[in-house]
Amino acid sequence: MATYLDYYNNHLSPKLKKIDLFLKTEEKDVFDMDVVSELLNISNHEIKKIMRNNDIDSITKQSFIMIMFYGSSDICKLFSREVKRKVPNSYSPSDISYIYQLPYESVIQAAEEASIENITTKNINKLFSYIYV
Repeated sequence: MATYLDYYNNHLSPKLKKIDLFLKTEEKDVFDMDVVSELLNISNHEIKKIMRNNDIDSITKQSFIMIMFYGSSDICKLFSREVKRKVPNSYSPSDISYIYQLPYESVIQAAEEASIENITTKNINKLFSYIYV
């Protein structure tokens, strides 16, 4: 039976790592829209709309984050939910349920089975390994 950790490692983590690497290594001040579109898995049309709605003239590191926040792809929505929870140092089961769109009861049960009292970035993978999808 597959776990949420499997899903996270195979689908979400690679995308997040690509985005992180891009933001850390891109040397241009203004990013190419096609590259951003591919990274965020949203169309150029959607990017232009977000830019228009938020008075963004060009895609920079700062505006990239804003575009990601408003984007409609799964990775953008995940990022947006995380930011809305103010990127805490530790997470409640409710936070995990909301950010990752997991059933609250499954998060509670996984935390109990994994003996996790305080969910952090250091033990979230262990938590995910106890959630079956």
